[in-house]
Amino acid sequence: MSMPNPTAKYHNNPTPVVDPTQKHLSVAGKTLLVTGGGTAIGAATVEAFAKANADHVFLVGRRLNLLEAVAEKLSKEYPKTKFHAIQTDISKENEVKALFETVNKTSFLDILVANAAYLSLPGKLATTETGEWWKGYEINVLGTYLLGKYFINQSKPSRGKPVFIGVNTGAINVGPGFSSPMSGYVSSKMATASVVEFLQQEYPNIKAFNVSPGMVQSEIADKSNTPQFPPTDSPELMANFAVWLASPESDFLAGRFIWANWDVEGLIAAKEKILANPGQLRLNIDGWESNFAALK
Repeated sequence: MSMPNPTAKYHNNPTPVVDPTQKHLSVAGKTLLVTGGGTAIGAATVEAFAKANADHVFLVGRRLNLLEAVAEKLSKEYPKTKFHAIQTDISKENEVKALFETVNKTSFLDILVANAAYLSLPGKLATTETGEWWKGYEINVLGTYLLGKYFINQSKPSRGKPVFIGVNTGAINVGPGFSSPMSGYVSSKMATASVVEFLQQEYPNIKAFNVSPGMVQSEIADKSNTPQFPPTDSPELMANFAVWLASPESDFLAGRFIWANWDVEGLIAAKEKILANPGQLRLNIDGWESNFAALK
């Protein structure tokens, strides 16, 4: 199916505009953390920021062997970047607190890509197992809250605005008619997006984004069992887009929900229109206020 798109072009692979090797997108001197950094989008994001000359990259996840494999491979390809693999369950506050203590011994964390997610086993709501359904909230919502909390509570930076990128899903945009039977996953990602919006609203000294990475081949995609949404997008699409979001060029999109598929040049061209509409590209109820008259 064709997806809604606010720009004239829609991409499945990264374009030269978001090439992380460009000088103006350099993150030299900065430190990055990627959750779910051992596979698919996470691993591609780690590499994209290495291409952008990050000083330190922390790969975080529950499976240490995957993190270490990526770190070992990339350390040979990008010797100027230091890679750190740390096993962490982001739904456990003591582990997230310890994670930030470890990171901050090395550096202030400039950029956090909250990519780790959990898709509860798909099934109609009344047939699901309660613990399995709720696990999505523990990892997706609580995990994002904890990452945001400790990200904000770092000592004040001396280098630009900190950046928090929440990797979300386009399924929350298309609604249950297209994404059923994944009530646990989609509703938890909707709540996750709200947490990220609050981060931006309450802490305007940072940049926070919600981003749909597109339809990428991954463990979550396999588990979703949604043949109507075949994986047509590369992991690098989101990875390179994240590097662009970390640059000042994206400031006008802070606090908004965007798709990595959208054309960056088209978004920049629409900058003034986007800024003129505070509700544009944010969570809301379709028709709220603007269409109330039609209901009377």
